[in-house]
Amino acid sequence: MTSRVSTTTVFERDTPLFRESTSGRLEKFPRNAWARWGLRLLIAAFYAAVAVWFHLVTTGGWEGTANAALADRVSTLLSGAGSGDGVAVIGALYPPLSSLIAMLVPGGAFGLAIAGSLAAGLMLQLVVQSMRRRGFPTFVRLVFILTLGATPVFAYIATTNFEAILGLMFFGLGMIDLVRFVTWANTQAGFRAGILFACAAFSDSTVTFSALVAAIAGTLIIQSRPGARLANAYVVAFPTLTLFGSLSLLGVAFGAGPLAMLRGDLSWHPERFEAMIAFFASPAGVVYFAPLLLLVVTSFALRFPGTALIAVLLTASTLLAFVLGLTPPGTAGINYTLMLLLAIAIVPTLTTLAHTLLTCAVSIVLWAVGWLTTLQWRTLADWVITLGGLS
Repeated sequence: MTSRVSTTTVFERDTPLFRESTSGRLEKFPRNAWARWGLRLLIAAFYAAVAVWFHLVTTGGWEGTANAALADRVSTLLSGAGSGDGVAVIGALYPPLSSLIAMLVPGGAFGLAIAGSLAAGLMLQLVVQSMRRRGFPTFVRLVFILTLGATPVFAYIATTNFEAILGLMFFGLGMIDLVRFVTWANTQAGFRAGILFACAAFSDSTVTFSALVAAIAGTLIIQSRPGARLANAYVVAFPTLTLFGSLSLLGVAFGAGPLAMLRGDLSWHPERFEAMIAFFASPAGVVYFAPLLLLVVTSFALRFPGTALIAVLLTASTLLAFVLGLTPPGTAGINYTLMLLLAIAIVPTLTTLAHTLLTCAVSIVLWAVGWLTTLQWRTLADWVITLGGLS
């Protein structure tokens, strides 16, 4: 006896609950391509001016910054290209994407600061475009973009840490596409998100684990197809896992071990762990966790507990990277910026006045936390003092 199953029944679970656009196309902002690139360059010009001023007041003294470490590493590799152990060379290149780009950027640490400013301009314009597409009012967009880009934390990262700003750009845009994929059933955005997270992991070693946390995030945010949670996570994580797997196999093939291609020994550093615990007990440690606590409280207030877990996992991933020795010297403000990018990507569309006021209030408090972070974190404070010509 055969039974008939209607196509409606078969495909009912695959029918998306929410759609991003009936036409499949979303408006860009600004509409004109020249205007978009003009806006990106205008934003980048601000951070480039900060980099130029720092270069002038320090007479080219970029020592102690992540850009200086990256420039020195790339210079050493270029001067010794073709000699030495091939596995060691590949390991020294890690994270490979930012290292390879740095090889093409002239001017050492200063040139990387200008390149980082361009990446910051591109990221902020695309973030504004994303919020406009989701229907956020102009005032709310302005509050969010100032919270992200108008603190010394973001300016410091953009001008002194090319690896970080590149990784954060890919991560932030990946989170935006992840929401479009999972919540709004945009399949193309899902594949793009996977590639962006892989680029983030291979741009900045600090966000290596954050890229994998994003795959978990895909199972916790609002689902357009609830039955596809695991499939969504696999799509997002596949590029990152594949690239790491390829590097591991290459290391094994050369007889150097699966982790030989990664810069850093990926071993537990007790002294780093002890320093981290001491930091947590200090006022700076309280400020460090403030964005996380604020996002957790807001997530429960808005009845999105999954976002709270994502924020916790992201913070844990950056701390793990530090303890394992993956964080470059002169790194600061990464977790704070990750929290902002998470909030911007996942914040639901504003539907009521109370929701709007709460969202803006949280954003303003996060902006204040950014300035407190600058005052409490010695690396950031010294950088601001140097910019002011007071050092």
